[in-house]
Amino acid sequence: MRYQQVMQTVLPVVLVLAGVSQAANILFMSGVPSPSHYIWLRPLMYEMGRRGHNVTVLSADVEKKPPTNVSYIHLENFYSTMYNTTMKQKLDFFNMANESPSKMLQLFDEFGLDLCEAAIKSEGLHFLLNYPKDFKFDLFVSDFMIGPCVPSIIMHRFKDVPYIPSTPYNAPSTAATVLGSYAYPGLVPNHVFDAPESMSFVQRVKNFYFDTYEMILHEVYMHPEADRIVRKLYPDAPPTHTFYKNVRLSLSNVNPIIQYKEPMMPNMIPVGGLQIMPAKPLPDDLRKVVESAKNGFILFSLGSNARSDTLGPERIRNILTAMEQLPQYQFLWKFESDESKLPVPVPKNVYIRAWMPQNDLLAHPNIKLFITHSGLLSTQEAIWHGVPIIGFPVFADQFRNINYCVEAGIAKRLSIQHFQANELVRTVREVLGGDSYSQKMKQMSRLFRDQPETPLERAAWWCEWVLRNPDANLLQSRAVYMSWFQKYSYDVLMFVLGVIVTVLVISWKVVSIAKDRLLSGVHKSKQE
Repeated sequence: MRYQQVMQTVLPVVLVLAGVSQAANILFMSGVPSPSHYIWLRPLMYEMGRRGHNVTVLSADVEKKPPTNVSYIHLENFYSTMYNTTMKQKLDFFNMANESPSKMLQLFDEFGLDLCEAAIKSEGLHFLLNYPKDFKFDLFVSDFMIGPCVPSIIMHRFKDVPYIPSTPYNAPSTAATVLGSYAYPGLVPNHVFDAPESMSFVQRVKNFYFDTYEMILHEVYMHPEADRIVRKLYPDAPPTHTFYKNVRLSLSNVNPIIQYKEPMMPNMIPVGGLQIMPAKPLPDDLRKVVESAKNGFILFSLGSNARSDTLGPERIRNILTAMEQLPQYQFLWKFESDESKLPVPVPKNVYIRAWMPQNDLLAHPNIKLFITHSGLLSTQEAIWHGVPIIGFPVFADQFRNINYCVEAGIAKRLSIQHFQANELVRTVREVLGGDSYSQKMKQMSRLFRDQPETPLERAAWWCEWVLRNPDANLLQSRAVYMSWFQKYSYDVLMFVLGVIVTVLVISWKVVSIAKDRLLSGVHKSKQE
C-alpha cells in the first residue's frame, strides 16, 4: 500500500519531467546489500542528476534527502534477506578466510540467486515493474556483482534498454560472461584465490582450476537457476545470458597503478577510485581528537561488512592491548557497539566511534597509518591520500588488494585469525619507524592522482556517450556470444589433441605392422 501511494505522487512528476525536457531517464540499481557497493556508485548517480538527467535509483540503501533529479525505490527486504535468514550462516566474514576458493565461488553465485528470490518478493521491485507499459528508460546502470538474475528481470520488462554493468569489486575477470572478457590464469590470481601476482607453478595450476571452475559454475548452475527465477515473473522470458547483448560498456573500479595488471576488453572503462571525493570538514568530536594528537593518529576500520564488534573477546583484547602499548599515537577505532560490550577498558589513547568519515580522516594531514580490512575502496582511498597500510584481509578480493600493496612496499599484512598483540605492535613500529613505507606510498599516490580527468568525470562522460549512441555495440567483443569452451579454444585444443593421438596411434600401428613383417621375414630367412 505504501508503494502504491508513493507511485501515485512520484511517478506523474517523473513522467512530466521526461516529457518536457531533453533529459534522459536513467535507472541505477545498487542491489548488493553492502554499504561499500552503494557508496562507490552513489557519486555517479548524483552527478548524472546534477547534469539534469532524471535518475531513478533501485537500491538496498536509500537516502532520506536525495539531491535534485534523483529519486529512490527501496529494495526493502535485501538486508533482512542477507542477515536474518539462512544466508547469515554462510556470511560469517571472519571465517570466510578459512573457506576454499571453490566454496567461495559457489557462495558468490548462491548469494546472487538468493537476492533474486528476495527481489521478486520485494515491493520496491514490483513498484518499478508496474510503471506504465510505455515508460522508457534510456540507460540502465547496475552493479553486476549481484549476478544476471535481477538485471535480466529489468531488461525484460524495459525492452532494449542500453545496459552498463559496473562493479566496485577488484576483478575484471569476473566480468568474463557479461563482457566477453578473459581470465588469465597464468597472469592474474582468481579474485577469491589468496596468491601473489608472481605465482609459482603449483599456484598457477590451482588458479587455472579456479578460473575454469568459475566459468563452468556460471554456465551449468548460475544461469539455469537465474532463468528459473526470472520465469516465475515472466514465463516467456528468454535465457538470462541473452541480455548480455544489451551491454554497451562497463565501468570497472580498476587502475593499473594500484592493483594487478589485467588485460581488459575495449568496452571496459577503468574508473578506479570513483568514490573518492574532496574531503569535508570533520565532525567536532573527531576534529578535536585528531588535532590534539601530538604524534599523529592511526585509523582502524574493518569496513562495512566485517564489523569490529563481532571480532570476539580474544581478538578485541589483543587489539586494545596493542593500542595501549603504543601510547605515543592516538587511535581512532570504528567499533559498531558501545564500550560496555568491550572485554577490557578502553585505553586513554583510543577513541571509539560507531561510524567514521573514512575518506575525510585519510585526507587529514595528521594521519600516520591506516589499519584496514583491505577492501578495495579503503585501499584506494589510502593510496589516493598517501597513507601507509596494515592489512587484515578477511575474504574475497581483499587478499589481492593487500598482496599487491605488500609487494609494492606500501603495506604490511597480518592475519585476523591468528595475530597477537605484540605482533601488531611490532608491525606498527616497523611501518612508522622509517620513511620507506611513507615515501613509496606518496609516490604511488602521486601516480594514481596523475590523470587527465577524475574517475567520476570519465564515468559520467561514458554514460552520456551511451545516451548519445544508444544502439552502438561496436565496442562489444564477439566473445560475449561464445561459450567458454569455444572462447578459450578448448574445442580447437581437443581437435589438435585428437589429431596428435590419431597420428601417434596410426604411427604405432604402422611401426608394429612393419616390425611384425620384418621379424616374420627374418624368421623365414633363418628357416630357409
